[in-house]
Amino acid sequence: MHNNNISILVGLKNNIDYSKHFYHTTRALYPDVELVFTSYNSTDGTNEWLDSLQDDHVKYYYSPEGKTLADTYNKCTELATKDYVVFAHNDMVLTPYFMEELEDHLSQNTLIYYTTIEPPIFADDGRPWKIVKDFGADIASFKKDSLHAFSDSFQKENKVRVSSVEGVSFFLCIYRQTLLNIGGLDPLYDPMFCEDDDLILRLNLLGLKKIIVPGALCYHFVSKTSRFSAEYQTKTQLIELQSNRNFVRKWGFKTSSPIKKTYSIGLIIKNCNEKLLPQLEPLCSNIYANCNADHYIVTEQPHTLFNLNDKIKSFNEIKNNDILISFNGQKFNNKALQRLERINEIITDKINKSPNFLSKLLGTDKKFKLGIFRIQIVNFISHENRLIKLDKK
Repeated sequence: MHNNNISILVGLKNNIDYSKHFYHTTRALYPDVELVFTSYNSTDGTNEWLDSLQDDHVKYYYSPEGKTLADTYNKCTELATKDYVVFAHNDMVLTPYFMEELEDHLSQNTLIYYTTIEPPIFADDGRPWKIVKDFGADIASFKKDSLHAFSDSFQKENKVRVSSVEGVSFFLCIYRQTLLNIGGLDPLYDPMFCEDDDLILRLNLLGLKKIIVPGALCYHFVSKTSRFSAEYQTKTQLIELQSNRNFVRKWGFKTSSPIKKTYSIGLIIKNCNEKLLPQLEPLCSNIYANCNADHYIVTEQPHTLFNLNDKIKSFNEIKNNDILISFNGQKFNNKALQRLERINEIITDKINKSPNFLSKLLGTDKKFKLGIFRIQIVNFISHENRLIKLDKK
């Protein structure tokens, strides 16, 4: 018998057959667990189905407006009434004792990952909370009895094997108030992708302990409502590109960077041209250049919440960034781009290895050279902790 102090949050966007399947398979195991559904812009009868549910343990919300995946799960978090929440997808099937396994390890200061079993669609995407095993590629081919037999055996073997873990996963369980305190997932990533990287990074900065509970198992058909859905399958590559650009705009480094330091960087560019802007703009806090940025801003602004008119400034404007990087745009090449993409790592590593290096530069007009770049450190301050809580202005 589980303690019933966890709400299961599920974002919906059409794909009603999987939503129904998730609901009925979950109810077969847990008749009274709180299920929280949010549906934005569904047009396939999902909203009418939600209205038809005669279930006192379901909370739901729907709206015809389009929203991001982050908005969807933030609304679920708002609606939930339990102390803890689990992020789940409607293309999942929980196994027996899923909730009990999670409840054994609940803590306000712990981020819990659960284990997904997936067919070999992304078999090369290895992570400690994923088991590649085929119990069906869709509802029609799903082998429930085989899944339950496997989960029963796996849980017996891994009952007490709980360990600390690094990495990023959307498949998590966490204290609900923690999510509310930091503002939840960031809607910057429109319509989706990178919101999980962003959230886990912010939770890491809070110092939460991360563990994996192997015995909390579910089967995941994989991306039936996202990248492989009828709506998104032709747009996935572009959505991922835009999402990654917004992550770099916000944090100043790629999701794969080993150094999670955010600096205020200003690029001072002589002989800049509009062709350079798509490469350079996401990598800094400000650009100072006299090229015409109108076309770039008009075409790129719809893809980001950052104000590009404020970000791209004229060459002679006052420069208030902590780190200033000057270079000649005519000399910019792929090697320079690769360096600039890793500039937070390079600067952090250089200063950590040579503490005297910073004291010689700080507060002076001196610069050090790195390839085509001349770098001036005005203030050596990192800003990643300021990004833990979302600015709701």
